[in-house]
Amino acid sequence: MHVTIRPLDPSSDAELDQYLSLEKALDEHSYGGSQALTREQLRSQVSSSPYWEVRHWVALAEIMEGGSSLVGRAAVFLPLQENLETVSVGVAVHPAVRGRGIATALIEEVLLPAIRESGRSLVEAYAEIPPDGDPDDPSQPALRLAQRLGVSRRNLAVCRALPLPLEDSLLEELEAEAAEELGDYRVELWDGEIPEEHLEAYGLLLRQIELDEPDEEVEHEPAEYTPERIRESERRMREAGTVRITAVAVAPDGSFVGNSEVHVHDSPHSTVGWQENTLVMPEHRGHRLGLALKVATHRQLRERAPQLRSLVTWNSHVNPWMIGINEALGYRIIHRELVLQGRPQL
Repeated sequence: MHVTIRPLDPSSDAELDQYLSLEKALDEHSYGGSQALTREQLRSQVSSSPYWEVRHWVALAEIMEGGSSLVGRAAVFLPLQENLETVSVGVAVHPAVRGRGIATALIEEVLLPAIRESGRSLVEAYAEIPPDGDPDDPSQPALRLAQRLGVSRRNLAVCRALPLPLEDSLLEELEAEAAEELGDYRVELWDGEIPEEHLEAYGLLLRQIELDEPDEEVEHEPAEYTPERIRESERRMREAGTVRITAVAVAPDGSFVGNSEVHVHDSPHSTVGWQENTLVMPEHRGHRLGLALKVATHRQLRERAPQLRSLVTWNSHVNPWMIGINEALGYRIIHRELVLQGRPQL
């Protein structure tokens, strides 16, 4: 199989259509669902921002005489405000053509040169392994590719998916369980943008999530989530067709002490959504706020995104508190994810 690797051409409708087909195949393989983005939404998703620079490449294979198919992609992500010594890289190949050296070619031809060109010393990547796979087995395909990049495991996350829709009886049972410990705390729901008057307080919650993440040996500098940064994130989400459902925990004194977000794509043909961050501030834990926040957002899904068939989330394997909440809701393991870092001499 002859493979050509070159930069993604976001001006080409035909190439974007093939890229979207690849993304659908990857998501269906990994999560059992996919998002139905338009070309313009994809263009927004693959563009750089004031907070990071991103570059994309594609692998085109001559599957049949006279034509080629987009069978793989690679990307380099450069943070511009923090983690200035880090370069994040990613590579993915269509499930139907794995094991033919395409990922290796993407690493050798574009990722390693891009890492050297960046001048950054800390390389970061992510890779999937089966639920029962040994995260330290060098024969794992993901770890063979990691070795070529000069990175090794720093943390292990577990990816879980929740079949939708949820039974009302389960949500009512969990809501009652949370209410027993809630006391004078309450949960508020926001659909869409963060209210202007709460931007600074919400930014503190987002920063705390990064400070609290149980990420073992991962080297990471938490971001400062200014109002401008949050608004830029919201702008990009709108352009990509993503809707955010946000729940916040409010303490008896009126301060915000926790949050949880669910992100869904607004197309009626998108079948998978993403459970993003969930946080309770350290001094306010022990009131079942994490459970109450998740019940609130999950209740909204039937009305806000009835097309979804599953919701996907990740947890570090050393985060038993959130894992317990997710399993109570019905999330089940679909694969594990390696967080890989290293300082290779390239």
